Amino acid sequence: MVYLIDSLRNLGLTAYEAKVFVALTKKGSSTVADVHELSGIPRSAVYGALKKLDEKGIIEVRNTKPMEYKCVPPKIAIERLKTDFDLESGNALLQLEEIYESVDSNGNDESIWTINGYRHVTEKMMQIVSGARKELFLTAPHPFNREVPGTTPRMAEKNTCVMLDTLLEKINSGIIVRLISYDLEKACHIAKALPGAHVKLYSRKGEELPSKGGIIVVDSSEVLIDIKEVAGSKEDLTALWSNGKEFVTIFRHLLEVEWESSEDITTFPND
Repeated sequence: MVYLIDSLRNLGLTAYEAKVFVALTKKGSSTVADVHELSGIPRSAVYGALKKLDEKGIIEVRNTKPMEYKCVPPKIAIERLKTDFDLESGNALLQLEEIYESVDSNGNDESIWTINGYRHVTEKMMQIVSGARKELFLTAPHPFNREVPGTTPRMAEKNTCVMLDTLLEKINSGIIVRLISYDLEKACHIAKALPGAHVKLYSRKGEELPSKGGIIVVDSSEVLIDIKEVAGSKEDLTALWSNGKEFVTIFRHLLEVEWESSEDITTFPND
C-alpha cells in the first residue's frame, strides 16, 4: 500500500488525496464518513481532498444527502493524472529554461561541480557530447572499455553503443573528434568503430599511464573529468564538471601536450 501511495504522489497527488482515492477504489460509492474511516485521515481533511480529486476529474460526485463519491475507473484516472503531469512538466520546463538561459553564460563562473554515480556521470557525459558544435577532445577510457563493478554487461554495452552512435553523428555532421588512448589494442578498436575520428596512442616509456579516469573537453567551453572511486570493497564513478574558462583552458592545454607527444595509430603495424 505504501508503494501505491508513493506512486500516486509521484503523479501529482498529495498524501491525503492519494489515501482518499485508494479508499474510494476499495469501497466504491462512499460518504465522507466512509472515506474518513477507510483512509484514516482527519475528517476535516477529507473534504479538501475530495474537492481536489473532483477538480482533477478522477472522482464523481452524487448530490444526495449525505453526498456520495466514487472514483472513475483506474485506467481513466491514471491517464488523466499523466496528462496533467505532462502539462505541468512542460510548463515547468519552459519557465526553467527561460531562467536558466537568462543566467550569465560568458564563461566567468569558475565553479566546479561534482557528479556522483555511474548513471549520473554517464548521463552528463552523453549530455555534453550531444551538445558539441565544433570539437570533441577525449581521452580513454572515455567513453569505451569502461569497467565499473555493479553495472551489468548489458548496461555497459548499451551505453557504449549509444555513445558510439552519438559520436558518429557528430563526425558525420562535421564535428572534429580527437581521442587519446593509452592502450594500442583499444586505440585500434576505437579507430575502427569511429571512422573519421583522429585517434592517437600515448605510450611514453617509464611513465605511469592513466587507467582509471577520463577527460572530455567540448568546444573548449566545458570539461568533464571522471575518476573511478574506491570505498572499501565498493567502486563507483565520480566526476568533476565545469564550464569555467580558466579550468577548461588548463585541461585543454594538458590534452594538447599529450596529443603532441602521442603517435598516430596508423604508424603501428596491423595484427
